[in-house]
Amino acid sequence: MKKLFFRLFFLALFFQIAPGVIHARAEEAGTVTVTHAAVYIRSGPGVSYPITGKAAENDTYMVLQKDGDWFQIRLPSGNTGWIADWLVETGISSAKQAEQGKITADRLRIRKAPDKSAAIIGTLEKNAAVTVAKTEGSWVYIESGNVSGWADNRYVQTETNRDAGKTAENNVSAAIVAASSLNIRQSPSLQSETVATVTYGTRLQITGTDHGWYEVELDDGTHGWVAGFYVARESQAKRSSEAEVTLHSGTSLYKRPQSSSDTVGTAKAGDRFPVVSEMDGWYKIRMESGISAYIPAKAAQKSNKTIKKGIKGKTIVLDPGHGGTDNGTTGAYGTLEKLATLKTANALYEKLKKAGARVILTRNSDTYVSLPERTAISNTNHADAFVSIHFDSAEDPHTRGHTTYYYHAQDYNFARLVNNQITSRLGTVDRGVKFGDFHVIRENTQPAILLELGYLSSPAEEKHIAEKSFQTKAVAGIYNGLKAYFQ
Repeated sequence: MKKLFFRLFFLALFFQIAPGVIHARAEEAGTVTVTHAAVYIRSGPGVSYPITGKAAENDTYMVLQKDGDWFQIRLPSGNTGWIADWLVETGISSAKQAEQGKITADRLRIRKAPDKSAAIIGTLEKNAAVTVAKTEGSWVYIESGNVSGWADNRYVQTETNRDAGKTAENNVSAAIVAASSLNIRQSPSLQSETVATVTYGTRLQITGTDHGWYEVELDDGTHGWVAGFYVARESQAKRSSEAEVTLHSGTSLYKRPQSSSDTVGTAKAGDRFPVVSEMDGWYKIRMESGISAYIPAKAAQKSNKTIKKGIKGKTIVLDPGHGGTDNGTTGAYGTLEKLATLKTANALYEKLKKAGARVILTRNSDTYVSLPERTAISNTNHADAFVSIHFDSAEDPHTRGHTTYYYHAQDYNFARLVNNQITSRLGTVDRGVKFGDFHVIRENTQPAILLELGYLSSPAEEKHIAEKSFQTKAVAGIYNGLKAYFQ
């Protein structure tokens, strides 16, 4: 009788922990089902704990307890482990019914997991339509086209989260570094430890503010704080060619938008200058010599002029890169960059002329033009836009795609609009909008960008660039970007 009792007890215990039972009842409360391939199982509730095994998609495990965003599960071996709740579906998760929403940030980063330190797997532009699949604390799992992942719910506006737009408007923006070198600090204090250093022109994502300090995030995920007077808020850094300022007597003209900067001169009472741009309490002005300078907004009286929207009547300088003795890069099949840029510029010239623009080419044949001459053409003609056209090269023949560069903070939006349209038309790899320390955009007092439309070092891309369809699409993309910029 005792033997029979122990046999029954052993069988009961066996069926409680046997793998067949653990995987058989996925619908049972207290189980989780893996929704991703090759998910790590860890020894504790966090990514810092050692990996003890892997789970496959659709595997189901019994939940023993939950600690934050982690479930402790019973493994088929009878041992226990921990798995992240954003990688599973469970009857006790905080998943909710899907609802529609839109992005309220200028460019929202989508992450692999609901954590600021998680890898960035994509970005979504402002007003992009999304489906909110589930929520985990202050994070939402969203889907939009080919992009899906986790985002901060403050910047995803839904029917149940109507205040997201207001939060984003106040807290999310970007800033361009206006100092030659700037320390990113651990906390909002000049005495705080430095966690990173960035250079002039670097674009920083703003995630918060605190008494004149900005909480920022770098492209590599680093978080920290910068003093507000060393950066230009992107939303406030804008071109203002339709305005001019009258200066007070003795106003200093600075090289950079900082009171500690060197000066280039002093104004007399009544001096008037056209405004190139404005940002964070400073005006960038253009002097008669063509040199630009900065003045504090409080030291000047601004007056606006009426300027018409659209391409018609605008002065646009097109700059085909290289030329003459300067071939630029040479493609895998022998394509010369100087000829490819001229061909693209000439085609764009014709399209802009038909739209009523005043178009100026820095060169219209295979001739050499120095970099200072190119910028002088833009500055002396008071160009409404300057576009330098190039093609790229890399040691890796598999490197492909297009890149748009800006130098001055107020030209980032110009670069972004053109880049978006090129991406839409070409359909090639979008390598993004980047800061570029190139003479023709650095020394330009007018709105200026530099385009790298593709890699001639890639045999496949070089062949594509040589096709008429590429030229047509590239020209259409740049044209539409200029059209968007002048709206």
